[in-house]
Amino acid sequence: MFFEQECIVFEILDVLYFEQSYVKMFNSNRNFDALSFRCEADTILSTEQQQITLLDNSICYVPSNLAYTRTSKKDKLIVVHFKSFNYNSNKIEHLSPENTEKYKALFKEILDCWSSKEISYKNECSAIFSKILAELYKDNRPSFENKKINKSVLYIEQNCLSKDFSLSEAAAKSFMSETYFRKLFKKEYGISPKHYVIKRRIDYAKALILGGYFSIHEIADLCGYNDEKHFSAEFKKITGVPPSKYRYNYGHQTEKNL
Repeated sequence: MFFEQECIVFEILDVLYFEQSYVKMFNSNRNFDALSFRCEADTILSTEQQQITLLDNSICYVPSNLAYTRTSKKDKLIVVHFKSFNYNSNKIEHLSPENTEKYKALFKEILDCWSSKEISYKNECSAIFSKILAELYKDNRPSFENKKINKSVLYIEQNCLSKDFSLSEAAAKSFMSETYFRKLFKKEYGISPKHYVIKRRIDYAKALILGGYFSIHEIADLCGYNDEKHFSAEFKKITGVPPSKYRYNYGHQTEKNL
């Protein structure tokens, strides 16, 4: 999910506020992503696969190039239009945060900053948007209910980018066999620990590539790979393109499920 992404590379295009009542609009061919905070709403977003109801204080992410119909009895929102370079989706995602005042204040802050057009306002807005994304990640990242593997999960989070990372060492942190740990991990997370680590590494690699500061060899090293060829093969398996071509696609190619 968008809200569970630890590192989103983005460019803000616009920040808008609007109020509408009793409207029905069809949207298509939008080449940008949108993240909105509904101050007040009684709105339905419909696609061929989904029907999402948005009420007061809801947050909604709509990916680029997704056709949908918006039907609103009322809709009072702040929305950020942006390009996401390392995350793509074909579904609308939404949530109702527990701390609504925190997000309401952050969205109002980014709107005020964008509207002011003061010197360096785009940089200031990027910082605020990063704060919004960071708060969403902290509030919505997957959590493990099984306390048996807590120490192992912490080890993975802290060491998955290390060349010395060991799945057997992760299992040992919870005093269990690697086989049993893999079983509990997949039950809790819906993905094997091996594929989780690969995903974390490739997500980090995508952000590094788009930053433009490191060579592919250096990025492979920073992501915990001893072999650049192995890194390139895993990167292409997930993203559909080799790392050397990823920057030119801006992360919008279809990515494969592990």
